[in-house]
Amino acid sequence: MNQPDAHDAGTAFEAWRRALIHLTRTEAAAREWRYARSAFRHRLGREIAGAATGPAVYGVWLEWGLVYLGQTLDARRRLYDLPIGDSHHLANTFPPEVWHRVVVTTWPELPAAADIGEMSPVDVGLGLEYGLQRRLRPLANAERRTSDGAWRRNDLDRSRSRGARAYDRVGPLVAAVERAWAVAGSADPGDMPPLPASRVILPGALLSTAMT
Repeated sequence: MNQPDAHDAGTAFEAWRRALIHLTRTEAAAREWRYARSAFRHRLGREIAGAATGPAVYGVWLEWGLVYLGQTLDARRRLYDLPIGDSHHLANTFPPEVWHRVVVTTWPELPAAADIGEMSPVDVGLGLEYGLQRRLRPLANAERRTSDGAWRRNDLDRSRSRGARAYDRVGPLVAAVERAWAVAGSADPGDMPPLPASRVILPGALLSTAMT
């Protein structure tokens, strides 16, 4: 996908700002906008969480590719909040209305999980998160905000974090998730093959009726 030039980006930003001004143009309109967005986000949160419990890794795609990935030991709580943002930052920067797809993998169900030995779920989850970030380089994980509002790159290759230390012991599990996500992140929804221990959620399918 071609990068927009500065003029196109400025025009799109102004159109976005004017659209929001229109949607909140009166007290009644602002209230309806608030209610509609909240209803969509909670509906999407329920869809993402599904029946998942326990540990999971999850990724969020925009139309051009993977923008964020994370891991949790409590899939039901964390995934439900992912689009709501009470304790999660992603929705504040990239609104769920523009998410292309979300993939959730409950890694204990993968065959490769049988080879991790006596590692704790905490170490496995952190090792998975680190390994996938290092291999896939999602934009939202690649940088962190500085105190002056700028951004700096996360140097994953030199990390000595707990996840980095666990990574060498979960390599096959990382590879298994990466293979599933290569399909899940790009396949046409109508032709999506069965994916091991993974679910694919399409926010746009929920959005189509949320704002009408």
